[in-house]
Amino acid sequence: MIDISLADFLSLPDSAKVAYIKDFGILYAQQFSRRDLDAYCELADAARDLHKVPAGRELMSSLLRHRMVLNFFVQPSSRTFMSFNTAQAFLGMSRMSVRDINISSMSKGESLVDSVRTFISYVDMVVMRHSDENAAAAAFWTAMKAHRRIEIHGQERPVPIISGGSGTKQHPTQSLLDVYTLQKSFKERGGIDGKTIMLVGDLARGRTVRSLAYLMKNYKDVKLYFAAPEKYQMLDDILQFLDDNQVKWKKIGSISEGIEQADAVYMTRIQDEYDELAAGTHEKASDDFVFTMEHLGRMKSDACLLHPLPKRDEIEIEVDYVNDRRVMYWRQERNGMWMRVAIIARLFGLDGRILSAQQELCG
Repeated sequence: MIDISLADFLSLPDSAKVAYIKDFGILYAQQFSRRDLDAYCELADAARDLHKVPAGRELMSSLLRHRMVLNFFVQPSSRTFMSFNTAQAFLGMSRMSVRDINISSMSKGESLVDSVRTFISYVDMVVMRHSDENAAAAAFWTAMKAHRRIEIHGQERPVPIISGGSGTKQHPTQSLLDVYTLQKSFKERGGIDGKTIMLVGDLARGRTVRSLAYLMKNYKDVKLYFAAPEKYQMLDDILQFLDDNQVKWKKIGSISEGIEQADAVYMTRIQDEYDELAAGTHEKASDDFVFTMEHLGRMKSDACLLHPLPKRDEIEIEVDYVNDRRVMYWRQERNGMWMRVAIIARLFGLDGRILSAQQELCG
């Protein structure tokens, strides 16, 4: 299935790796077409509907009862780990986790490739988060080269690998749940097409905003505002990708500069875990890039405020507790659970079962 060496595979641009990945795993936001995105959103809605009725919950919990998954998270995570874990439970999967390499054989010098080869001897799917931007790609290559295959609808397939975040560059499943949240927010306004989305904060190292920017090529007439201090501005590789795909963008110097035009504001924290700071200290967000109640007052009445979380001081605390439907980030994290149900279900070819059950049980 893959006829090149690991070194050659890792040296390929992401766009070339996608040709190998197909539907065997999820590693890059560039994998997805508009048709894919619409299908994931429809499936997430169907799973949500099914879970509201007892017969639907029972059906979903039986779909992958015979499958085992490993959640291999060697970077800190709350939401991604918990939402994947919950999604797997909803689908009936048995679950294992490795969250500290110091209790695995990697602490003895075992390579990532050998560790993944071991993991896939025991499990039917690996979800992984790693600080190395090439880790998920190396795991995918390993799964493709390994002898073990799992059967899905009579077809022999490699053990699927899902990236739950790789280095500073990619977080594809977060971008899927962000699109799902935006799509639901704009349901009465024609969806994401034609909207202006402001991305704020550490755009240079924010894998969530980078992945979301990649997905905007799938929508018509979207405009992106990049609001960040110069040292945290969006990198040239994303800007070139947007130019190549005729997606309009503009760098701005503050939230205030674009707040009245934005249909969505997507906040991020400074990713200072990649800096050499004293333990327990963090870099404070500058005032021009802190979302305040004043910004909420100026924002469009039908706009939405998102954040991938965790957050620190980049959103004024009063915004957390205001009774305003535009503040979406707590619902956004809940949406992540349903999107990850959809992601797993599609990898195992269960989308048809879930969609037909929705029609039968939910009307």
